[in-house]
Amino acid sequence: MLCSLAMKAGAMAWRRGTQSGRGTGSEGGSDQTIQIVTVTVAVLGLVAAVAGSTAVAVHHLDQTELKRIQDKAAMDIAQAKADVARDQTEIKRIQDKAATEIKRIHDKAATDIAQAKADVARVEGERKSEVARVEGERRLSEERLRAEVERYKYDLRLTQTQDFEPYEAAIRENQIKRGGAGGPQD
Repeated sequence: MLCSLAMKAGAMAWRRGTQSGRGTGSEGGSDQTIQIVTVTVAVLGLVAAVAGSTAVAVHHLDQTELKRIQDKAAMDIAQAKADVARDQTEIKRIQDKAATEIKRIHDKAATDIAQAKADVARVEGERKSEVARVEGERRLSEERLRAEVERYKYDLRLTQTQDFEPYEAAIRENQIKRGGAGGPQD
């Protein structure tokens, strides 16, 4: 834009100088004015060229800086993605470890429960067999006592009859054969 204005100013000054010939006075331009305008136009052109070069250089520096910032941002993004992937891997490892530990604890609890059930069943079986044994001994004992009571009743009846003496002799003979002269034998 600056270059364009300088060129317009130079063209206007040149036209003023050529319209009335060489011209003298205020309406015409002199050679010196033309030279000044030409030099001014050249200087303005150089300034415009320097400004354009500077703008190009600044634009190039801006592009370089933008590229550096974009590269740094891309590197930061890549690092963040790597960090996220590493964290996700760590989370997965921890979850797998927790799942394994939970399964181990669950299996151990299931084994302990099964063992406890087996122990309960064993103790229950032992208790039932002990109850059956004691019940069997009680029945046997009751049967022995009944038999003994029946024998004593029989002995008592015999003592009151005349058949007692031969019966008493048979009991003593039985005791001698068994090896003792003690009380009643089972």
